[in-house]
Amino acid sequence: MASLVLTGKDDPELRKRNDAEIESWRYFHDLPVALTVELGRTKLTARSILELEENSIIQLSRSTGEGVDILASDKRIARGEIIMMEDRAGVRINEVIMPEQYA
Repeated sequence: MASLVLTGKDDPELRKRNDAEIESWRYFHDLPVALTVELGRTKLTARSILELEENSIIQLSRSTGEGVDILASDKRIARGEIIMMEDRAGVRINEVIMPEQYA
C-alpha cells in the first residue's frame, strides 16, 4: 500500500500523486474515526483515586507548552498545540506522524 507524501507540498507532481492516493480511498471517506487529544498521562494508586475530590489537582507527565498527541484508534497520528477559538478549545496540528513512525 502506498502512503501519502506530506513533504514537498508545492511540488505539482507530488500533489497529483497524493490527490490520486486520497481518491483511491474514497469508499472510506465517510467512515467515522474517533480522535483523542492526549494532554498527558499519569499513574495513581487506587487509594489516591479514591481520595480525589473537587478541586484536586492531578499532575501529568508533560509540562505546559509541550504539546499534545492526537490519536486515532489509540495510534498517535499527529502532534499539536492547544489553541482557543472563540469560546472553544481546539488543536493546531504541528506535525503529522507517518505510518512507519506510529508508536
